[in-house]
Amino acid sequence: MITISMLPVWLLDFGGAIALIILSGLCLNHAYAFARADKESPLAIFLLWFCGAIFALALSRSSGHIIKHLLTLSGRGDFWLILAPYSGSINSMAFIVIASVTLFFNRVETIMERMIQDREKIEKSGKELFRLNKDIEAVIAERTRAGMALRIAHEVRNPVTIIGGMVRRLLNAYPPEEEGRLKLVHILDQARKLENLVSKFESVRPEARKIFAPLDLNPIVMEAVESVKEEARHKDISILPALYPTPLFFHGNSSLIKIALAHLIRNSVHACTKNNQIAITTEMTAAGCQVTITDDGPGISKEMLEVIFDPYLRFNRQSTGLGLPYVKQIINEHMGTVTVTSEQGMGTTVLIVLPTHLGELTGAAGGTYAI
Repeated sequence: MITISMLPVWLLDFGGAIALIILSGLCLNHAYAFARADKESPLAIFLLWFCGAIFALALSRSSGHIIKHLLTLSGRGDFWLILAPYSGSINSMAFIVIASVTLFFNRVETIMERMIQDREKIEKSGKELFRLNKDIEAVIAERTRAGMALRIAHEVRNPVTIIGGMVRRLLNAYPPEEEGRLKLVHILDQARKLENLVSKFESVRPEARKIFAPLDLNPIVMEAVESVKEEARHKDISILPALYPTPLFFHGNSSLIKIALAHLIRNSVHACTKNNQIAITTEMTAAGCQVTITDDGPGISKEMLEVIFDPYLRFNRQSTGLGLPYVKQIINEHMGTVTVTSEQGMGTTVLIVLPTHLGELTGAAGGTYAI
């Protein structure tokens, strides 16, 4: 009868068990150092928990192997039959912890990725709001300067005109050789200087070029659609953009136009219900660049439609953000027009027309800022 010694197998199993405990302990130590260096990293926390579970499994399983061999060599192998269920249960618990940690942190990683994406969106929105705020401040500053200049011109012109007229009458009444005539001529010269100064005040106009630039309307419309698309998706509302095949150039401010368009589209989203559609089209017409926003929602009553742009009335189709009067003000700043047509039960259509060459309307631009 040939017998094979099991001593090499036992030695290998015994040494492997010890090596497994040492290696898993080193992994746990490195994971702990990684987690201490970056306490907010989900990856570091996952590695710490995972290596901890691996170390517990290695310690339990390897210890079981070592104890089994020691009991066998000491002739007490039957005692291992009592300990085996406890060792197995510890191993099973370690496997459960490993699986639970892996599944849990997989979900955490997904949540963290969404949080990172949301933070990037918030940062992007913050930058856009900061830029928009600067543009609005520039508009207000220009508007205030123009208004003050026009008020001063109005207040000064009337008395200067009266003074000039009276002095001219006196000059006509005085004989050429009278000594007082020279004084009247001097007064008339000063009145003419005041009239010239008033003319300079009246010539002050907001410098729209500081905040307006040549733009393509199509990309701005798509940016506005993208900003509202998530809200529409949650309500199962379809947004169907149909852009003009060629660029639609106009002169304006992209942030202001985007805010106005996004608000109008959001109004339609909030007014519509599941399976409604919002069609957005752009085209070039004789009047200028045109954007049409049409929804098949519940529509607006005729009475409300008449006062929809009244800044003193609160009209809200369950929307948030800018009110429709402010949307109209933005479009007016661009020398454009915005009209709303609607019929209850049939939907609503908003039509925006922007002139293609605002820079050529210098004379008319002043009227926009008049107070």
